[in-house]
Amino acid sequence: MKRRTSRRRALRAALPRPHAPTLHALTLCALVLLPLLPAASRPAAAAGPLTLAGVLGDAPYRIVVPANWNGTLVLYSHGYIPAGVPNQAQDAPDAATASWLLEHGYALAGSAYSATGWAVAEALDDQVALLDYFSRRVGPPRRVIAWGQSLGGLVTAGLAQRYPDRFVGALPMCGILAGAVGAWNEGLDAAFAFKTLVAPDSAIQLVHIAGEGGPNLQLAQRALDAAQQTPQGRARIALAAALANIPGWYDPSRPEPAAGDYAAREEAQYLWSARSLFLYAFGFRAELERRAGGNPSWNTGVDYRRQLAGSIDYSE
Repeated sequence: MKRRTSRRRALRAALPRPHAPTLHALTLCALVLLPLLPAASRPAAAAGPLTLAGVLGDAPYRIVVPANWNGTLVLYSHGYIPAGVPNQAQDAPDAATASWLLEHGYALAGSAYSATGWAVAEALDDQVALLDYFSRRVGPPRRVIAWGQSLGGLVTAGLAQRYPDRFVGALPMCGILAGAVGAWNEGLDAAFAFKTLVAPDSAIQLVHIAGEGGPNLQLAQRALDAAQQTPQGRARIALAAALANIPGWYDPSRPEPAAGDYAAREEAQYLWSARSLFLYAFGFRAELERRAGGNPSWNTGVDYRRQLAGSIDYSE
């Protein structure tokens, strides 16, 4: 197992979080605006109302154009879909947001991508193919805004970077904007610390994960659940979580725990670990390693004492 000695040098490509934000939670998101470009050809007259769904190549898609289309297309990129999970086209993160946008004249479009898992390469190609199809079938939009969540936030940033002439703005929500290498290396830090502190003699695999990762994930989750039952175990969960800057707040419908309420904050970190971090670090990594042709992460030369000192969770 190897990992980076220089963090910044490795940040190139672009991990979603299962709990996806919506427009109602934009305080958690990053907004990137590109320079406004000259308007494209005017949209086709009376283009809507129109709903289109089908498959482009191997990628299901969905397009909705309202009767009062204002000429702006909002191209949505969805988050991570595990391998083997049904993958349907999405044009917005939720029905309420989609309804508001349509009522205000925005056209919506989104591809399911032609693959699941860490499908960044497929997503970039499939989303541009959908944009081209929209122009042919509906009419050229006056402007296009890219948006997406989690892995889709990474795709959104990648679209704006790769095709700056196609978009006037980008809204990556909770995207992996430091890059995939950095995100997966950070996950390896937390996984390495957890196994070292909590289950050093277990058969938990950190890299080169066998099969689909399911049995490995189950081993890690059992160790996590057992540690959560003791004060020593909870302290070690918090210590491992600090290396990944895991938030001390999980449920947005409840008030954020006070800064000094370490018991409540550790409970939140346990939930984030069980329902998000561990899924990727001990399970979904197997799919990533198949794509990469091996383990893409390393921790050679990492100073964990220094990393801990810089954590937002250091006081905890």
